[in-house]
Amino acid sequence: MSKVYEIVQDKIVKAIEEAIENGGTAPWRKPWKGGVPRNFISKKPYRGINLLMLDGGSYLTFKQITDLQKKNPEVKLKKGSKSEIVVFWKFPDKAEEDTDEDEEKYGPIFKYYRVFHISNVEGLVDDVFNFDHVPNEQGEKLIEAYKKEVRIDVLEGSDRAYYTPALDRISVPALSHYEQPEEFYSTTFHEMVHSTGHKKRLDRFDENESTAFGSESYSKEELVAEIGANMILATLGIECESQQENSISYLYGWLSAIKKDPKLIVSAAQKAQKASDYILKFVEEKEDDVAV
Repeated sequence: MSKVYEIVQDKIVKAIEEAIENGGTAPWRKPWKGGVPRNFISKKPYRGINLLMLDGGSYLTFKQITDLQKKNPEVKLKKGSKSEIVVFWKFPDKAEEDTDEDEEKYGPIFKYYRVFHISNVEGLVDDVFNFDHVPNEQGEKLIEAYKKEVRIDVLEGSDRAYYTPALDRISVPALSHYEQPEEFYSTTFHEMVHSTGHKKRLDRFDENESTAFGSESYSKEELVAEIGANMILATLGIECESQQENSISYLYGWLSAIKKDPKLIVSAAQKAQKASDYILKFVEEKEDDVAV
């Protein structure tokens, strides 16, 4: 196996492992527009297996970053940024004096080069994401207040939303990535509810299955997070028809399980209520601090 094949294999395996570790991204919980990964300068989308290895958004080579930096000193690669690989087939030119016996020698070569996601580059804005929304005041207040409890990374150019229990950290795509601004708050609140399950908060996770994607406890935790996010949205008066359709679609998938176990929805709702109350208290505490 060539070095490039090994790199590709390791990359995909790592991506799967990270999805498991971070709880994965449920298909109903991806209302942002990640877009097809592409080169920031040429605007050409990457193709083939690169679509499996790269998040949505724009990428630049190190040379492209340094070239832009010469024109604009504010453009800078963030310290500690890690590159990704783009793979491609290269067909070498065949020398005129070579014979047909050398055909195999001049077959396509699997190669790669390294790129950095635009979220790792200061001074640049990805024009793939151009939804211009007015932030919801109540939603922003709650997110900012909860940041005192859990680190929340709101990332330009990101194509993933997840809570990582081991790091106690939330990552979500920025507001500009969503057609409907309410979906940003729904997504962020969903991950915030997950964070309340940490052992230092409501201690809701099974010690052996807290990050086991596909396990029974994981599935129930997703139900708690979805209901909890809707409770917070309702409390703050944030409504969105598409968001409600997404939630209803997801909850419909639980219909048979709910019919078999009537206690399931009650238990999930109780845990969701505790989680939403835990989160909302941060806004209440902030208001108390400024009360005269």
